[in-house]
Amino acid sequence: MALAGTALAGCNLWPGQQVARLPLLPEPWQQFAITLRLTVVDGKDGRERRLPDARPGDAVMLPVGRHTATVVLAEPVVVGPPPRQLRPAGAVVPVSLDGKGVLQVTWERGPLAVLVRDLWRGGTNPWLINLQRLDQEIHDRAQGDPWALDRTAVLAALQENRMRAAAVRPLPKHVASLKLPAGRWVWWDPFALPLHGDGKIALMVEIASGYHLLLHDSGSTRAVQVDDDGTVLISNPANGPHP
Repeated sequence: MALAGTALAGCNLWPGQQVARLPLLPEPWQQFAITLRLTVVDGKDGRERRLPDARPGDAVMLPVGRHTATVVLAEPVVVGPPPRQLRPAGAVVPVSLDGKGVLQVTWERGPLAVLVRDLWRGGTNPWLINLQRLDQEIHDRAQGDPWALDRTAVLAALQENRMRAAAVRPLPKHVASLKLPAGRWVWWDPFALPLHGDGKIALMVEIASGYHLLLHDSGSTRAVQVDDDGTVLISNPANGPHP
């Protein structure tokens, strides 16, 4: 069934202030000092606006109306130096509005929020996308981790108006051997389990193709790049790229 071509109330709903609830930190991240960097993508025209940083779990008042395809991104930044950016939580109107009219910003909807933002950036109007159906397909096919889906393929299909539910599929995974310094390492993905090692024996993990960031309890980082053929490259970046 097509996900494109069915507009969801493309008109503006009403202007004004919007109450949003920010998520608490996932348990593996709770020992780090993290602030949430807020960005709103306006559902009228795709204009992006940075707002003051907030704390995890806060209820905040956003100076935007409730327009279809408005996006809120809450990007966790581990206090540096240097600051390290983790994968964001997100919300998209109307799918993230609860029964009381509060916009629920969640880790589960981070990938959807990034997709809608990238549609705006690429010149595609998200009003033409059935956002509720897309959100449901991401939830149903995520296998517990929506960041493990092939967002590049989904974005291309939406931009080319050839989107079908079957395009929402997991990235290929590979068994990788990671040699890391001793200690606990957490992923920038809020759904991934931490790694624990002694620094001597390589850790065997199943990991999706693409770029990943690991953060040690000490604050040091490792970037893990997994190519489509399963080749793994580990480097020591100052910070990860934007999700």
